[in-house]
Amino acid sequence: MTQLTSVTVRGMRWTYLAGVAAAAVQIPYAAVMARLLTPEDFGLMALAYLVPRFAHHFAQGGLSSAVIQRPLLTGRDVRVIFALALTVGSCCSAAVWLVAPYGAELVRGPSELTDLIRALALGLLITALGATSTGLLSRSMRYRAVALTDFFSFVVGYCGVGITSALLGAGVWSLVYGTLGWNLLLALLSYALVRHSLRPLFDMREMREVMRFGGKVSVNGFLEYLTADLPKLAIGRHVGVAAAGLYDRAALLASFPLQQIQQAANKVLLPALSRIQHETGRLATSYADAMAVTTLVLFSLWAVIGASSEQLVALLLGGQWRGSAELVPVLGLISVLGLVAQFSGTLVEAMGAVGGKVVIHLTQLLVLVAGTFVALLLRGGVHGLMTAVLASQLVKQVLFYVWLNRLFPTVRRPVAQGYAQAAALSGLIWAALWSVQRVLAGSCPGSAILAAQLAVAAALALCCVRYGAALHGIRVARERGLLPAALTRPSPLAQ
Repeated sequence: MTQLTSVTVRGMRWTYLAGVAAAAVQIPYAAVMARLLTPEDFGLMALAYLVPRFAHHFAQGGLSSAVIQRPLLTGRDVRVIFALALTVGSCCSAAVWLVAPYGAELVRGPSELTDLIRALALGLLITALGATSTGLLSRSMRYRAVALTDFFSFVVGYCGVGITSALLGAGVWSLVYGTLGWNLLLALLSYALVRHSLRPLFDMREMREVMRFGGKVSVNGFLEYLTADLPKLAIGRHVGVAAAGLYDRAALLASFPLQQIQQAANKVLLPALSRIQHETGRLATSYADAMAVTTLVLFSLWAVIGASSEQLVALLLGGQWRGSAELVPVLGLISVLGLVAQFSGTLVEAMGAVGGKVVIHLTQLLVLVAGTFVALLLRGGVHGLMTAVLASQLVKQVLFYVWLNRLFPTVRRPVAQGYAQAAALSGLIWAALWSVQRVLAGSCPGSAILAAQLAVAAALALCCVRYGAALHGIRVARERGLLPAALTRPSPLAQ
C-alpha cells in the first residue's frame, strides 16, 4: 500500500467516523425540530434558501476546489484566492439582499420570506471567507481536523443555537440562526487551524487564472442547484408552502445517511485524486474501486430507508409529517443516483476536465425542465415532479457512465458489475424488510416493526461483510483496509 493510499484510507476512516457521529446527532436534532416546528416553518425555510443557494455557488467561486486541485500553491496564491473570496462573497451577499423581495414574490411566499432570505445572505459572505481555510485543510489531507471541525460546528450551530432558539419560540428563525451559527463556527475553526494570511492580494492576472478553474466549478454547482431546487420552487409556487415542507423533510430523511457517506468520501477523494491526476492507470483503478464500494453501500442503505420509511417518519418526525412517508422511497433513489454521480464528478474535477461535467449537468437540466413542464401540464403534483427529477438523474447517470468508460476503457466491466451487484443486493434487502413489515403489521407497534427491520438489515450487512467475497465492493473494502479486521474473514477467492 502506497503512502498516499495509506493516508487516504486513514482519512476515509476519520471522515466516515465523523459521518456516523454526525448522524447520531443530526437524527435526534431533526426529530426534536420536527416536533417544535410545523411543516409550514420548514417549507418557508426551504423556499427562503432557494435564493441564497442560487448565489452560493458563485460566492464560493469553486475556491475550495481551486485550492485543492492546483498542483503548486504558494503563499501568494493563497492571498489572491482570499481576495477573490472577499470580493465575490461581498458582491453575492449584497445581490441577494437586493433581490430578496423578488425571490419571495417568485415563489408566492409571505412577506416574512424577504427577511429570511436577507438574513441567510450573511451566510454567503461567511462561507466565502472560510472557503480558503477549508480548502487548505483538505489540501493538506488533515482529515482528522476536517472531521472534528465539521462535527463540532454542527453540534454547536444547529443543536446549540438552533434548538435553543426553537425552544424560546423563534419558529422558522431558529432554522436561520442554526444555519448561520454553523457557517460562522466552521469558518472560524478552519481558519484557526491553518492561519493563512488575511492580507488580500488583488492581482487581476492571477485572479483570472483561479477563476478559469473555479468558475467552471461554480457553473457546475449552479447547474446542480437548478436540478436540485427546481422541484422545490415548482412545489412551493404551484402546490403550497406546507407541501414544500413535507417534501423538504422527506428529502432530508431519504438522503441524510447517504449524504454523510458520500460527503465523507468526497472530502478525502478530491485531494487524493488530484495528486495522481496525471497517472491514468491509478486513476482508472481508483475510479473502479470507489464506484464498487459506493454503489454497494448507497443502494443498500436506500433499500433500508425506503422499505422502512413509514416507521421512520412516524418515529423520527411525528404524526404531522405522515404525508412525507410515501415520498421517501423515490426521493431516496434520486439521492442515491445523484450521490453516485457526484463521485464521477469528483473524479473529473480532480483531472481538471470540468467542461464535460458542465455539458452533462446542462443536459440533465434540460431533461428536468421538460419533465417539470409536462408534470405541471398534466397536474401531476408532487409525484409527477419527482418522476421528472428521477428521469433527469437517470440521464445524468448514463452520461457519466458512458463518458468515464471511454476515458478508462479497462474499467467498463467492473463498474457495470458493481451496479448490477448493488441493485441485486438492494432488492434482496428491500424484500426482506418488506416481509418483516407484512408479518408484524397489525400485531406490533411501529417502533417494534422498525427495530425488527433494522435488526434484519444489520444481520444481512454482517453476512455480506463476512461472507460476501463474491461482491466486488466487499473485496475492494477488504483490500483497501476499509473494514475492521474483526468483521472480515479470509476470502476463498484470494486463497
